[in-house]
This record gives sequence, C-alpha cells and structure tokens, in this order.
Amino acid sequence: MSQPPKIVDKFGIESYGGSQMWLPDKMLLNSGCGIIAGLDAILRLKGEERMKREEYFERFFDAKDYIRPLTVGKNREARKLFGKEFLGSFGVTASRFKRGIKKLAAKEGLTIKVKPFRFRWWEKVPQYLKGGDPLIMLITAPFENVSIEMPTGTKGKLGFHWVTITDIEGDTLTVSSWGTKCKMSVRELRKFNVILHFYSVSLENQSDLV
Repeated sequence: MSQPPKIVDKFGIESYGGSQMWLPDKMLLNSGCGIIAGLDAILRLKGEERMKREEYFERFFDAKDYIRPLTVGKNREARKLFGKEFLGSFGVTASRFKRGIKKLAAKEGLTIKVKPFRFRWWEKVPQYLKGGDPLIMLITAPFENVSIEMPTGTKGKLGFHWVTITDIEGDTLTVSSWGTKCKMSVRELRKFNVILHFYSVSLENQSDLV
C-alpha cells in the first residue's frame, strides 16, 4: 500500500500526509488540496516519507508554482458567489493537476506517468494500491452530498476535493485528507450525481498494473 508522508509538527506529532489547513493564506487554504495531493505523491515516489512541517511548507510553496489552482483576479478578500463565500479560486482542475504534477516531478528529477481511470474504479483501486504507487482521487459533488469521516468521528460533506487513497476494504475507502486518516463510503461515491477522477502516479520506467 502507498502511504502519504508523515509531517512532524513542533511537538513531534506526525500527520497522515499534508494539509492545506496549516496555511495562513485563505485562498490556498480554500483551494490547496490538489497541490497537497500532488506534492505528497512526488514525495512518496522520491522516498521522502517523513519531514518537519517547516520543510513541508517550503516544498508546498514551491509545488504551488507548478500545480496551480484556477484563480480569478488578484483580490483575495472573501466575496459572495451564488450565495457562498468565494476567495478568488476554483481549486486545481483535473487538467491543471495532470500538467502540473508532471512539471513538478521533472523539477524534482523524476519522470512520471499519470494514468487516469474511472470505469469500475472500485475494482481497480485495490490492484493499484497493491503496486504501492500513489493513488489520487478528485471528487466533484455539486450537491455536496458525499460524506467524509474524520478520525474523531466527526463527519463533513464534500463538494470539490482532492484526496490520496490509501486503502479500500468492503464499502470503506481510507484516504489522506487534511493531514488525517479519513473514511469514505464506496456506495456514496458511486452516486449518479457524483463525478470522480482517479490518477495513478508512478515512475516512467514502471509497467502498468491494470
């Protein structure tokens, strides 16, 4: 299985992958999940499995110049868009993610493959996980009707969000999100009004598993 890097805070507490929630910038806090997913994948492929949060911040602000959110204007003050708070960013789109992570990998001295898949994903995910390469999912749920459960048992609802998949067992999908190990329901993710994109990220010299 592919696990996200452990990021260590000043108290020595380890996270489960990176988190945009650590950032002081409101726009990146609102739209940094795609950057986090891409950066964590590259760190995993490089074998960098543990680092201090200060170093991770430096790597993140470098990564955001390659995996770029779709932004509108230069004003980062909150405003209303369709009745909701808008901070000038629509997040990292699928096309920007694919281009950006390849550029980030090249900058880090890697040549990677980013293989998308969607059809019968619940059957393919276990096969990709066995290979140990990072596996990333983009969730687009216009009605924000997909639940995610935190380690504390608290549940939230998702609309547009990037996560790293780390395990699947029965109806339970385990993902890295916000620096924690979260749970999601395969059944909920298979709803007709939820759009998913999956990306297996691997080194160029590796053969495809599926």
